[in-house]
Amino acid sequence: MKNDSILNLKQKVENFPESTGVYIFYDHSGKVIYVGKAKNLRKRVLSYFSDSSPKSAYILKKAQNIEFYITDTETEALILESVLIKKHRPIMNIQLRDDKQYPLLKLTLYEEYPRLILARRFEDDGAKYYGPYTQSGTVRETISMVKKLFNLRSCNWNLPKSKPKRPCLNYFIENCKAPCQGYITKEDYQEIVREVIGFMEGRYEEIINKLYNEMQKYSKNLEFEKAAKVRDKIRLLQNLSEKQKILTFNRENKDLIQFYVEDHKAKVLVYLIREGKLVEKRIFNLTLPEEYSRDELLESFILQYYSVRDIPEIIVLPFLVFGGEVDLKEFLCRRKGTKVEIRTPESEDEEKLLNMALKDLTIESLKSEKVWLALSELKRIFNLPNLPVAIEGYDISNLQGREAVGARVYFQNGYPDKNRYRRYKIKYTEESPNDYLMLQEVIKRRLNKIEEDPLPDIMLIDGGKGQLNAVLEVFEELKIKPKFILALAKEREEIFVPGNSDSILLPYDSPALHLLQQVRDEAHRFAVSYHRKLRSKKLIDSHLEKIPGIGEKRMKILLEAFNDLESLKKASLEDLKKIPGISEKIAEKIYLYFHKSS
Repeated sequence: MKNDSILNLKQKVENFPESTGVYIFYDHSGKVIYVGKAKNLRKRVLSYFSDSSPKSAYILKKAQNIEFYITDTETEALILESVLIKKHRPIMNIQLRDDKQYPLLKLTLYEEYPRLILARRFEDDGAKYYGPYTQSGTVRETISMVKKLFNLRSCNWNLPKSKPKRPCLNYFIENCKAPCQGYITKEDYQEIVREVIGFMEGRYEEIINKLYNEMQKYSKNLEFEKAAKVRDKIRLLQNLSEKQKILTFNRENKDLIQFYVEDHKAKVLVYLIREGKLVEKRIFNLTLPEEYSRDELLESFILQYYSVRDIPEIIVLPFLVFGGEVDLKEFLCRRKGTKVEIRTPESEDEEKLLNMALKDLTIESLKSEKVWLALSELKRIFNLPNLPVAIEGYDISNLQGREAVGARVYFQNGYPDKNRYRRYKIKYTEESPNDYLMLQEVIKRRLNKIEEDPLPDIMLIDGGKGQLNAVLEVFEELKIKPKFILALAKEREEIFVPGNSDSILLPYDSPALHLLQQVRDEAHRFAVSYHRKLRSKKLIDSHLEKIPGIGEKRMKILLEAFNDLESLKKASLEDLKKIPGISEKIAEKIYLYFHKSS
């Protein structure tokens, strides 16, 4: 039945035109499941029927109908695709979500006398939007500053249709020009709006120069009070300009875009650089389908983001997007009306900023999780400079000094990263076991690889004050400064830190303590499991060495097949014969050896 449906769809597509446009897949209920764009509609949609990717298979499995729209240009196809994705929110498209958690600034350009107000989502209403901002306080401060600097109105009157009988308090304290009373012409008010746009886009120098000329004019006319007020505005703008991070000296206007994907969720960060300064950062959430590519993610974001926002002269990406159905650069150039350059980082500043963006996104992704409380608490309790997103845990395991091992576990963003776990077979050979010397050996071997494996934010040692001091001696000997080290003792869950003779006791319901316990216990588990493995290997080796025909190669094969001696003893003759590399004759010798000895 489904094959008939796919065949019917294919026959329909055979009649599609070889034109640029947009195609839409619908399910059995008429719901849109995917929207795509194409230079050649017929060729592109037919490719779904020969494509074996999971994405194509899923779309064809769900699809009951397909329609298309022809567009005159590729740019029109891009815009139409963006509009349809926003309207229908198809399950198989990457979608830029309207995120209510971050506020926006909205300049109401559709009004005759625009205002700058707080908004919670983007709308296609002709307004100019700025943000989203990570803190609502920033939005309110900016609105207040714009009132003081430019006297933009903030009232809700529907000017000029309805208006108050007299000007409000803002007029008398010189925070508004009272357009409601006709005290300023529409043309002059629009000039103020243009200045506000310049301010919001970070073009401070341009505004400062204009204000400076205004101040000079008041001074010449001996209007010193007015000149002083303009001077105060200039100082405020200069202070704002100085607070911004200077990245380049060529006064470029560009956006840097970075993204982070975890657990099938994506966050995108845009750094806005205006006149060579970092003026703003914006964070967005993306809804991802089951199947997607990095190119598709970045292309979808750029298309949806810049379809409603201003486009700078330069857009810097972590990698170039290739293979799209239509030219993204052409779309941006046509929409802006001038040349737009899309490229990867070309300077050390740009590289650093993209790396900083990735770190920002990592931290933002944590804020919605419980682990954020633990990491934040650790930062506060121990007065750390940054959120401790990287934590290493160390433990030693041995049986009266025999088969001694060390283990390192690594937690990234509060979760185990098993790819960065390390095991250490202790080389220390003294007769009497010494846990301190064993620990020092492990830490010394770890620090010898500091160039390729940088230090974590927190290094956690399973133990007490003695273990902590032993580790600190190694750092001092190698002249390496640790970021932060602590020891966590099991008995009373005491925490020991350098320079503090007393232990720290955290409440038993502390998220920070729970995370430290998790790291400590994982390090202990990993060390013990390695120790047991070595003991089992030694036991197996001691027995296998006595069997004729068993050399190193066959020992290795048997160790991989059996985790411990008991498993090897219990193996049947048939089980032994099935092991690749073990002949029937050798299998019989092994079986007879263990069963005779038992």
